[in-house]
Amino acid sequence: MKGRRERYPDAEAEAVERDTPLEPALEEADEEAGRDSAYRRRRQPVRVRRHRTADWLRAARRHWRPLLAGAAVLALGAGAEALLFHSGWFVLRGSDQIAIAGAQQADAAGIQAVFSSDLGRNIFFIPLEERRQAIEALPWVRQATVLRVWPARIEVRIVERVPVAFARAGERLRLVDDDGVLLDRPPQGHYDFPVLDGLAGVNAAQPNAPRWRSQRLAQMRQFAALRADLDRNGQHHSHDVSEVDLSNPGDLGARVAVPGGGTVLIHFGDRSFAARYALFLSQIGGWLQKYPSMVSVDLHYDGEAIVDPGSGAAPAVPIGKAAGKKPAPAGKATAKRPARRG
Repeated sequence: MKGRRERYPDAEAEAVERDTPLEPALEEADEEAGRDSAYRRRRQPVRVRRHRTADWLRAARRHWRPLLAGAAVLALGAGAEALLFHSGWFVLRGSDQIAIAGAQQADAAGIQAVFSSDLGRNIFFIPLEERRQAIEALPWVRQATVLRVWPARIEVRIVERVPVAFARAGERLRLVDDDGVLLDRPPQGHYDFPVLDGLAGVNAAQPNAPRWRSQRLAQMRQFAALRADLDRNGQHHSHDVSEVDLSNPGDLGARVAVPGGGTVLIHFGDRSFAARYALFLSQIGGWLQKYPSMVSVDLHYDGEAIVDPGSGAAPAVPIGKAAGKKPAPAGKATAKRPARRG
């Protein structure tokens, strides 16, 4: 028996006949297939959570030596900090723990008094730089070095100032160094220095204030130049000088010893001290024979000397007043520099 063959219209043909698109139907089929596949398998592997305590123990077993070493270093650091900064071994308890070296004229008690506020304090907390500056502000101290000495001592090393002259301050004489710092004369000790007149600020309430010291420094440099020129080639003629007037920077006056006793005032000007003093030495014998009472000689004109014979006929050239070249006044003798022989 032959079966009846029935014919079904194709879906595509049916879609064409109905004018409906086929793509939405296919997309729904794909989404269904995707949902089924998501339940069937996983695209990424599942992560297994590990216990953190186990990880820490495993890391500790692996790195226990570095951890132990770090803990030991921390413990040593804490112990050292407690020992150095909180132990009684490093406390400055008295002035007997302060050693002073190099102080001959400087007041040792005054140096120790700088540390009076540090007694009972750990030496590592003492500001050494501040203490050094305070010590250098004391008389006679030119430079200071402050050191900590194990376990609880302070050492102070002093470089003292060296006086080079006397400074006339009213009715008394004070010592002065190359920097223009005024110093009190110690009760013991003998000094053979010239006396300096005209130094700035010697009678002020605070004569060593920076303002006065800066002015005196320029004056002391001029005095040092005079000494250096007079002592050139080992002559040591600066020992002949007993007084120096530094009030006028353009005319330095010095009172020097002359043969036969007595002194004569020399106006040197502001330069060529060695050459002008050589002229004085070459002529002083003849001047004294001709003018036994001579008072002064003006040498600050190169190659020329103006002598004040001291006769009273004309006043002597005031020290520190000559400002420029002028003719020889009446009653004064003029000497020319002798010509050099070739």
